[in-house]
Amino acid sequence: MSILSDYIKGRPEKSRSQWAGEFGISRPHLHCLLEGSRLPSLDVATRIAVATGGAVPISSWPNIAAVLAAAQHELPAKVG
Repeated sequence: MSILSDYIKGRPEKSRSQWAGEFGISRPHLHCLLEGSRLPSLDVATRIAVATGGAVPISSWPNIAAVLAAAQHELPAKVG
């Protein structure tokens, strides 16, 4: 189960359609994210992180976590 799924289940006052609208995605796209058959783009993951107040961070998505980890290894050392 994803962090997003847990987050939404903990807030039953909103429907999935409302969550999808808040994230700026379609309801079918949200369903795919919740069931794990799709992963979000960086833009969608960012919108989800903002809409959830950081409770579902960008790094919680495996595809983005891998990109962020790879970028950390490629950053040049600070000089100075």
